[in-house]
Amino acid sequence: TKLTKNAFSKKIDFEEIAKFPFMRRDYSLLIDVGISFDAIREIAFKTENRILKHVTLFDVYEGKSLPKGKKSYAISFIFQDKNRTLTDVQIDKVMDKLLKNFKKTFEVELR
Repeated sequence: TKLTKNAFSKKIDFEEIAKFPFMRRDYSLLIDVGISFDAIREIAFKTENRILKHVTLFDVYEGKSLPKGKKSYAISFIFQDKNRTLTDVQIDKVMDKLLKNFKKTFEVELR
């Protein structure tokens, strides 16, 4: 049938299951309404591209309790090293560096 004929026509790429655990950290950032999540993600990967694996936006809030022209982004950062288990100290250093670059680039505040 067509389904089985085409099922194996493309090369299948796979990646070995990671031997070391991932670590997740979150930030809630107060930012200008004009800043997109894509811009935040871009700066995150420019800041750390070796162990930072995923940057995910999991909540956006705009409302009365925030200053005018501001919104809140809740962002999750997933870190993983293929060669070793990461420590809290390593992740904390990267998170500090991320926040510093977000502040410098977008003038964000932690919420």
